[in-house]
Amino acid sequence: MTTELFRKYIDIINEADEAPGPGGAVSQQQLSQLYAKGKPMSFIKNTPVALVPFHSLEKLFGPEAAQKIAGLAGAVDKTSYDDAYRKNGYVVFQWNSAENKPDIYIASPETVSAKYKKFNGQLPTDAEARSKIPSLVVLDKMGLDANKLPFFVKTVPQQMVNVDSLGLGGKNIEVNWGKGPSTQTVQTGGYLTKNEHGMIYTVAPDAQGLPIGYIKA
Repeated sequence: MTTELFRKYIDIINEADEAPGPGGAVSQQQLSQLYAKGKPMSFIKNTPVALVPFHSLEKLFGPEAAQKIAGLAGAVDKTSYDDAYRKNGYVVFQWNSAENKPDIYIASPETVSAKYKKFNGQLPTDAEARSKIPSLVVLDKMGLDANKLPFFVKTVPQQMVNVDSLGLGGKNIEVNWGKGPSTQTVQTGGYLTKNEHGMIYTVAPDAQGLPIGYIKA
């Protein structure tokens, strides 16, 4: 990297600190500039993941469990969703092995239809094999019956950039999961990626330093 390019890179990071978005977060415009400077890596989900429409939670698990799941949605990255986004979205069940806690978030219907296909295989029953599937880990630990949920596999490689290379670890970034802006907290060692609308968001790392639920493509 030339001295001039390096100075430009530092300037972008400084601008992210000096001209924050809503709530002091790094804006999407600033993220786009930073993302373009990162080294892209491709990841795929090679394990089945449980996806369920948000509005079906209470019917499947009862009001108490549904409320608990809704309360955990976005908790890892401190992401908030508006009511419309929740109502129309799909709850994704993952497990944050780095911090040993649930990583539950909400995906849009467009994301699910474009990037996932139904998993038609058999889910494992032995404990060791189940421990390698994050969705089964979180469902088992929460006492939820995995047999009630449909499982999917992600077929489209996802391009990501490591946040540490961009100096964003520990910062808040602006995202929009509905009608208005909110924020996500970027975990050190995590990743930035884009959804189908071009919005940049963060994915937390697992215990191996990979984005949760992904392997290298």
